[in-house]
Amino acid sequence: MEFLRYILRFFYRIRWYLVILPLIAVVVAWFLTRKEDKLYNVETTIYTGIISGYSIEGSVGSNSNVNMANLLLIISTEKTIKRVSIRLLARCLMYGDTEHDNNYIFAEHYRDLKNSTPNEVLALVDKRSESKTVENLTAYAAPKSDNFVYQLLSHHVYFGIPDISSRLKVVQLGNSDMIQIGYSCNDAGIAYNTLEILNEEFINQYQEIRFGETNNVIKFFENEVNRLYRILCGAEDDLIAYNVSKRIINYGEQTKQVAITDANHKKMENDQLLARMSQRAIIDYLEHQLGSRINLLKSNEEFLESLSKISRLKSRISNLELMAETNDQNAQEVIAEARRELADAEEHTRTVTYEIAGESNTTNGIKRNLLLDQWLDQVLRQEGTMAEMQAMDVMRTKLQNEFMYFAPIGATLGRKERHIGFIEANYMEMLKALNAARLRQRNLQLTTATLRVLNPPMFPLNSAPSNRLMILVMAFLVTFAIVALFFYIIELLDRTLRDRMRTEKLTDTPVIGCYPKESTLRYRKYNKVINDMALRQLSKAILPYLDTEHKNVINFLSTSEGNGKSYIANELDDLWTSLGLQVRRLTYDEDFLTDDKKYIMAKSIEDLCPDLQNNEVLLVEYPALDEHEVPTELLNEGTINLLVTRANRTWKDIDQKALNHLTSVLENKDTLFFYLTEAGRDAVEEYVGQLPPYTAFKNFVYRMSQLGLTATENNNRK
Repeated sequence: MEFLRYILRFFYRIRWYLVILPLIAVVVAWFLTRKEDKLYNVETTIYTGIISGYSIEGSVGSNSNVNMANLLLIISTEKTIKRVSIRLLARCLMYGDTEHDNNYIFAEHYRDLKNSTPNEVLALVDKRSESKTVENLTAYAAPKSDNFVYQLLSHHVYFGIPDISSRLKVVQLGNSDMIQIGYSCNDAGIAYNTLEILNEEFINQYQEIRFGETNNVIKFFENEVNRLYRILCGAEDDLIAYNVSKRIINYGEQTKQVAITDANHKKMENDQLLARMSQRAIIDYLEHQLGSRINLLKSNEEFLESLSKISRLKSRISNLELMAETNDQNAQEVIAEARRELADAEEHTRTVTYEIAGESNTTNGIKRNLLLDQWLDQVLRQEGTMAEMQAMDVMRTKLQNEFMYFAPIGATLGRKERHIGFIEANYMEMLKALNAARLRQRNLQLTTATLRVLNPPMFPLNSAPSNRLMILVMAFLVTFAIVALFFYIIELLDRTLRDRMRTEKLTDTPVIGCYPKESTLRYRKYNKVINDMALRQLSKAILPYLDTEHKNVINFLSTSEGNGKSYIANELDDLWTSLGLQVRRLTYDEDFLTDDKKYIMAKSIEDLCPDLQNNEVLLVEYPALDEHEVPTELLNEGTINLLVTRANRTWKDIDQKALNHLTSVLENKDTLFFYLTEAGRDAVEEYVGQLPPYTAFKNFVYRMSQLGLTATENNNRK
């Protein structure tokens, strides 16, 4: 409670600072904000469909949070804001009016913009086409320090990219698909058109970014598919050309037929070999039976020529039969003609044989014609077999050539088919990837198509409520807090005695009372009354310590000169004398000398005042403690040791040392009290009560200082 009262007194003491300085701050803030621009707020709401929208790849996007974050960043990215800034500049230059405000820019702001814009930039404005103007400004805005458009994009209040970004507010409404975009500006047209252009640009930027990557992927896969298709077609055409050049219809069937032919050929060769061996054995047997007739036949030229002709005809027939095709009519006619010639040759040979050999019987009684027929048949068969074997040799050579022909073709066809298979596999993989990319593109088209401006921006007719009042209130409160803090720091660091609480805190010694300083203005007519009240309070505080049966000595001390102890001692002497008390007063350098041996070596107050009576009150004023030492015996004989000091002085280290020495030599430390002079009204009121004048306001202030919050005081002073 004591601390609370101290705080209240602290604020009351600095009340004028707490009122005047904050009011000055309010006036300064009012002056600085008197031309504050009005702000126009514009908002728009975008439905994205990213979180809850349908997707071809799934009912809900798995990366919806990432996509939403990307969308929010795209809105405020520098590329998007740059496009907005250039389009906004083009629109203002095209439609601005120097005389009237319109839905694009205020006249005042347009005049400033037009006056600061060079003629070469104004020449870029095409009144017939906004898009053409945007193209011209974009081409003109080179990143150079002297480029006017580039300067506007860098730091202009309406068209600067940092300025637009700082006033742009983009938030997601909860966890929904909604995005709210807000923009504030001191120009209603600028604010409205900025958001209107932004709605178009960020959707275009979003689609460009989302589709750009997918379109590049699709283009890559389309190029790869086309390239592989061309390679595949080329490889297949090369295979077809190779098959045509090698006359391959079905390599497997053709080689199978060659293998079958080879197997049949080998079987025929074996059969012919067996037939020849058997024919040779029969001929040898028949020749043995015929005897010398055979030699006549073998030596006859006509017979040999007939056999040779038969051999040639049979060889020819065998070759024709091997080489000719079944459905070849000409070949069949040639074979038939050769067979007729062969029959005629055989008939002629038989005739020649009969003419040469003649008819007779063998030794076994067998007719020779029968043996000759048999022999001739075997010879003719042998010739036929020999002719067939010769034809088979030709066929063997042909088969060998066929094997040599088809062998490399198989390896080449396998290599080409593997190459075609490899290309086809790559082609199918690329085609599959292309289809997946196109599906992704369709999904992006589906998700991007959900971007809708749900609540388009509306042109603001009224400005937003100004925060000027808040600025003034904050100026007052901040200044109030700074002033209070400043004086509180001073209060903590200050070592001025000032009042009872600070004195007791600094000195750890009780204060018996306070004497007021003289008032020169408002309360100067009450100085005598207030002084009497303070003096009577001191008298009332000291009298209980006096004893009429003993000597009463009141010592007036001070740590330095000029603290008012002589004045207080004199006033107290007059007061008690007027009350009828026996009072005697001793003053240093008047009643005793501080350099006198009698004072320095005094062991009792009687050394200074030998005739002191028991019913007398002795007021002894000693020299300042920082200059002279007071004998210890004199201090301990004092009924009260009154340390008088000014309340408005600093309690220095030397003062504390003097006090410490004083308390160390006193046997009864309860006799030592501080008495403050030159004290303030609040310090005096703590001892004497409310000081005059007793006005209603003073009564209220005093009651509040005493925490009489609900008290009803009796102000009758009678």
